[in-house]
Amino acid sequence: MMMGLALLFVCGISQAAPTGHGNSKDEVIDTYLNAIVHGKLNGVSDAIDDDAQFLMKRGERVNTLTKAQIMDGLQANANIEQDCQCTKTVMQDDDQKKVMKVDMKYADYTRTDVITAEPVGAGWKITKVETSFK
Repeated sequence: MMMGLALLFVCGISQAAPTGHGNSKDEVIDTYLNAIVHGKLNGVSDAIDDDAQFLMKRGERVNTLTKAQIMDGLQANANIEQDCQCTKTVMQDDDQKKVMKVDMKYADYTRTDVITAEPVGAGWKITKVETSFK
């Protein structure tokens, strides 16, 4: 009888441990892409690290943007579906970092985002986005 109670106690403790810790690397990248491509902003602020770097290359100039500036731009384009075709290429994917290249092909140009997600705190966050146009 004591063995049964001990087993029940151990099983109860093991199931009480939290199983999820924040967003996964795929979830934060998908959330960011939903905001950029589809204008769906649900969860995007939480998916981006407060200290994330946004580098936007236009010609020879590289502009550095903050999370607040990116969020303002996303708010201005909320619920606007982009007329582009997206292709995603995983460049790196391990326990410490996921880097994905996303090409958004419009009629007259292509926007390329190289998105980096890393573990931050209890989950994953977007820590860097490098954008270029062709």
